Amino acid sequence: MNRFIRSVTFLILAFLMFSVQATYASTDSITSQSTPDLLIRKIMGLAYESQQSISSGPFSVGDSLKKVEKTWGEPEDLSTVAANYWSRNVRFLYDGSTGRKTITAIDDFDPQLQTIHLSMLKELIGEPVSEVEQEGNYYVTYTDYANYKVVFVFESAWIDPNPRLNMYTVEFALD
Repeated sequence: MNRFIRSVTFLILAFLMFSVQATYASTDSITSQSTPDLLIRKIMGLAYESQQSISSGPFSVGDSLKKVEKTWGEPEDLSTVAANYWSRNVRFLYDGSTGRKTITAIDDFDPQLQTIHLSMLKELIGEPVSEVEQEGNYYVTYTDYANYKVVFVFESAWIDPNPRLNMYTVEFALD
């Protein structure tokens, strides 16, 4: 069963990857003409290809926070585990114990993500590997178990059975 899920997920992602290449022009910002379908395809394609989010380009999970700071400047808000670039709608979570401050995950919270509803996500890429209602949010996770894991954070499903997307996180897949 687990192999079947992995195989189906891989096939869907391969399809999405090729679809994204045709529409992927820039990761710097989401255009005003982006549709929810296109946004979902971009999210999954970038996660699969390079462990990036739409707003994090050209930086990926595994890169150094120092590399980001060199290109984008100091973060607008910095803690011991996260560097926030609020004006770019992105947060880099990093491992401060490494000298290079390795990026371990990327949160993307571009306002246009709110055009995506839970039903659209499931209709386009299928059933997730997990769904959890916790702390007023609804977490939906997709992974290929090899390259990436994407956790979509929706409004509470208790409030609305078809909630809107607030943000998502890209990280390396863990077996």
